[in-house]
Amino acid sequence: MKAKDYARSQVEGALDFLATCAKDMDEAQYNHKPDGTCNSAAKLHAHALSGADFFVTGILAGQPSKWPEFASQTGLPENAMEIWGSDATISLEVMQAYAEAIKGPILEYVDSLSDEDLDREIDTRFAGTQTIAWVLQLVGSHTLGHAGEISAVKGTQGLKGLPF
Repeated sequence: MKAKDYARSQVEGALDFLATCAKDMDEAQYNHKPDGTCNSAAKLHAHALSGADFFVTGILAGQPSKWPEFASQTGLPENAMEIWGSDATISLEVMQAYAEAIKGPILEYVDSLSDEDLDREIDTRFAGTQTIAWVLQLVGSHTLGHAGEISAVKGTQGLKGLPF
């Protein structure tokens, strides 16, 4: 298997797993704020998606993020870093549409890479200079981490968290 094909499978698998974990909730369950310092499934989902959009669409592909378009449909801030402080009720349907809108372009970008491209260094804005491969692994692990958090938040509500 070529390295870029492996990178694609990891990013695609993470996005698909996030989508699987962030379903089967009504709006109240999706926006439920658990006790303690946990975040709602809605905020975790919005953050994970906007992170993938920011890093792949914005940083790697150099294209405009789709976040502002979808944020405006939910009352969330245009600056995705401000999600955590928002009291907006987030629509699961809108976030699912956002997930679909970013998935294709993200995977098309990864498909456009050669194995050699994965070694190219870029300025990540947050973690200094890193390789494209490093950014793609960050997107995969970040997305999966938040998918796990969403599953845990669902479990605190008596819902099935992980799909297995």
